[in-house]
Amino acid sequence: MYAVRPIPRRLLPDKVEVCAPDGRGGYEEARTIRHVRFERTQRACDEEHRSADAGGGVIFIDARASDGAFEIATGSRILVDGQSLYATEVKRLCTANGSNHHWEVSVS
Repeated sequence: MYAVRPIPRRLLPDKVEVCAPDGRGGYEEARTIRHVRFERTQRACDEEHRSADAGGGVIFIDARASDGAFEIATGSRILVDGQSLYATEVKRLCTANGSNHHWEVSVS
């Protein structure tokens, strides 16, 4: 059986700062994760004063290639590209042998 390779760093150009919920209504101190990928999404909006929502997307964090990688808790505040977002869903993707390969964090 072969090992699954990490996501190449050239595909992970971004960095994020993550503030996890502290369980008391606030947030812990920010932790930085380097070498991640932020895929931005934006949807049309039918509100009278704007034509699109504030945006969101998916952050890809590789378990081995991303410096400072950890599993982000849902509800964490994430600063990426100068925009403050919240983790709405976290998917952990594993290899065939059960080890963690990467996380996909949906943010809005």
